[in-house]
Amino acid sequence: MRSAPLTLLLSAFLCASGCSDGGDGGGETGGAGSTSGPGSTTSGPGSTTSGPGSTTSGPGDTTSTTVGPTSGSGGAGGDMAGSGGMGGGGGSGGSGGADARRIPAASASSLKEAGSKANPPILIGAAISGSGLNDANYKRVAAAEHDYVTAENEMKWDALEPNPGSFNYGAADNIVNWATSNGMKVKGHTLVWHNQLPGWVNSLSGSTAVEQAIRRHIENVMGHFKSKIKHWDVVNEAVITNSDTGVGNPRMRPSVFFNTMGERFLDFAFQVAREQDPEAKLYYNDYSIDALNDKADFVYNMVKGMVERGVPIDGVGFQMHIGPPNNEAGGPDVAANLKRFSDLGLEVLISEMDINRCGGVVTAEEQLTYYHDIVAACFALPKCVAITFWGINDGRSWLNSWSGALCNGQSSQSLLFNDQYQKKETYNKVLDALLGR
Repeated sequence: MRSAPLTLLLSAFLCASGCSDGGDGGGETGGAGSTSGPGSTTSGPGSTTSGPGSTTSGPGDTTSTTVGPTSGSGGAGGDMAGSGGMGGGGGSGGSGGADARRIPAASASSLKEAGSKANPPILIGAAISGSGLNDANYKRVAAAEHDYVTAENEMKWDALEPNPGSFNYGAADNIVNWATSNGMKVKGHTLVWHNQLPGWVNSLSGSTAVEQAIRRHIENVMGHFKSKIKHWDVVNEAVITNSDTGVGNPRMRPSVFFNTMGERFLDFAFQVAREQDPEAKLYYNDYSIDALNDKADFVYNMVKGMVERGVPIDGVGFQMHIGPPNNEAGGPDVAANLKRFSDLGLEVLISEMDINRCGGVVTAEEQLTYYHDIVAACFALPKCVAITFWGINDGRSWLNSWSGALCNGQSSQSLLFNDQYQKKETYNKVLDALLGR
């Protein structure tokens, strides 16, 4: 394995006095074979969107050991209160009980059992594709191991509103109905994202037209799913750097939203989402903010400003796409990042995790260490309310066919189950972390 960078050693030292340990992540994806990584113009499965609202409220919903709504969250209500806030702390920036740690289950035979029996519980999720639901083994493993679902591509703007004011919910409804029939919670992904937009959105000009489009889209989509989805990625990947690793000149990403409305499009999207559903969890979601880097610092200050302005944001999703072309982040760095965002009074979650071994950039040993330590970092922090893996098995990973991942059509070996849906050593490392081992 590579020697630890100075930032990792420093964060390990800092964590020794009160933070948890854990790992890193990377870019939104599109449909099978679609290209697009974090910084690219096409989307891959993991389409990094998933903003704050995306990651549902998770485990904490059933426990009462947590903090109340985050500052400015506008009444997310009891759903949010139980999502695993640290004992004692309240409101924005409250850090009471900052040393509290989640208590693992004594034993578990599945990932979701390990999550549900923890105290407070933590949701264990997967990105689900419509095509995957045609595969009996895919459905079997997805339902047995997870209690949280994110649609891989079926809830992005181009899928739901291909023409202005004309909505198509069929494919998304199939996933949501399957998930709810299996007792799983769903995170809506994603409402506002620069990628996977229909051409008519990108051709809009003027802030008024863009505002109207955002409002109509959010109101219709959240309204349609209001009885079944209480967690939303409101804004996805609004920040860019000179490289997908999160290093160099962090800034707001050029998009039809930012170009016409400026940074206020963030506040506007969250405000419309809160108006539509006062009880929903609303998240911001991004990639390569897992390590201690330029992008993570920029997003932290951006989100901190939102909290201070009273914007109704409930949490931040850390995609955790690790490996090419995104950053690598060890457990201590991930722990430090999760902790500083949660200290703003927000929930945090791992929203799109996979670890890419293509191109030999991440070794087999490093992959196992990252999976264990990153999951352990999230698990240790009660305000980390969910962990979602971006797919079920290696054979269906979006990374296999996305050129940015360096796989060239070969298996990325990035997930917890192999092509035959058998558990891999990565699965065992994740289960160990969820059980405190």
